[in-house]
Amino acid sequence: MPAPALPKHALPAPGERPRGPSAACAPGACAEAAGEDGGPPLILFGAFDRHNLGDLLLGRIAAALAARLAPGRPLLWAGLAEHDLRAAGGARVRRLDAIADRIRHRHRLQPARPAPDLLQVGGEILGCGAWEAAVMLARPAQAEALIAAHDRDLGGRDAWARHHLGIARHLPYLAPTTLFPPGLRIAHAGSGGVGFAHLPAAWREEAIAALRGAAVLHVRDRDSRRALAAAGIDARLAPDPAVLVARVLGSEIAREAERGAAARVSARFPGGWIAAQLGAEFGDDLSLAALAAALDRLQRDTGWGVVLFCAGRAPWHDSPEVLHRLRARLQASGHCIVATTRHVLQLCALIAGARLCLASSLHVRIVAEAFARPAASLVQGSAQGEKVRAYVRSWHRHAAHLGVLDTPPASAVVHAAHEALAEPAATRDRRAARLAARAEVAARRCFAALARD
Repeated sequence: MPAPALPKHALPAPGERPRGPSAACAPGACAEAAGEDGGPPLILFGAFDRHNLGDLLLGRIAAALAARLAPGRPLLWAGLAEHDLRAAGGARVRRLDAIADRIRHRHRLQPARPAPDLLQVGGEILGCGAWEAAVMLARPAQAEALIAAHDRDLGGRDAWARHHLGIARHLPYLAPTTLFPPGLRIAHAGSGGVGFAHLPAAWREEAIAALRGAAVLHVRDRDSRRALAAAGIDARLAPDPAVLVARVLGSEIAREAERGAAARVSARFPGGWIAAQLGAEFGDDLSLAALAAALDRLQRDTGWGVVLFCAGRAPWHDSPEVLHRLRARLQASGHCIVATTRHVLQLCALIAGARLCLASSLHVRIVAEAFARPAASLVQGSAQGEKVRAYVRSWHRHAAHLGVLDTPPASAVVHAAHEALAEPAATRDRRAARLAARAEVAARRCFAALARD
């Protein structure tokens, strides 16, 4: 049985001729595109300043949409740190606050010059504090030292992190309009904040002030929407923008499937494979034993190979060491490989070509479902698990395919996997099309709100 072929999609705007996003705005080039003499730039702001599949993908999708819905407009990629992630399929990212300083200076010299605009590309930005951001932006060895030095100082670590990042905000990935000269508009493509109601009061007040200044506000799950509504903020509900990955980047991902890691996996497992990703929080012996038992059963049931991979290499994300420990526990470890690729499009090709996807990462599941692949989530009682649950409850009628690692954990994962495999392909296709259509409407609304004459 050959591995399934990847579909090819495009998202032309009404009346536009479809064109590939890479030709219009390659991620490596966009950061340099907003020259001093160009028009008012569009700032893409997100957590794509570190290696994480979802954040890198959200930035890449936003740039591709901008090329089609705001053609010719200069783009700036902004995060909290200056990082060059082009080798991983990301962008050369600038510090948002440094960009804002430069724009304020220019405004003082040329007050009539049109202000830029800003698109918050998505992600769980309504609950990511400065301490969490600072650790995730550090190198792994630095992160361990930071945690050892500051993790018990609950009162002082946020202040230290804000000083370290050079920002005043408690929620650093949430941009306020006050950071820029008058005239800047902000649109949110699909932000998340399942823990918003439990944030310290000062953090919530800061967020409310920033969100009230937004021209358009979309959140990606009902829990976040209810939490904001309780604080007096009316937000629209829209799927995570990553559901557009097949429509917007499908052709690029199909090309990636023919080379590199994705091609090697296809050659190794021509009958198909199970793509499995798990965060470092699953690295305890009990979790690994349960997952190994589940994968053993699924391999026996299907005859497919297993591909283990990391969705994010930033601290507090995934760990290759955990994957190798899991592989060593498998009865048929020779029919399992640990993929080493970091490139976002190669990772998407591995997911999109799989017969089944098991993942703790929300965005890994979103990518699988965007390509209409059977997918089930691995969840624990953690913040990551709550984020996944909230999203699945919002967009699946019966909150299906959740492999909860409780008692008995192995059978729960196997049940969730078989439940996903039993879902008719036509149902998966309809869900993928429905969510992509809703996300496209939200994207068009954002770009319309940020349009410049």
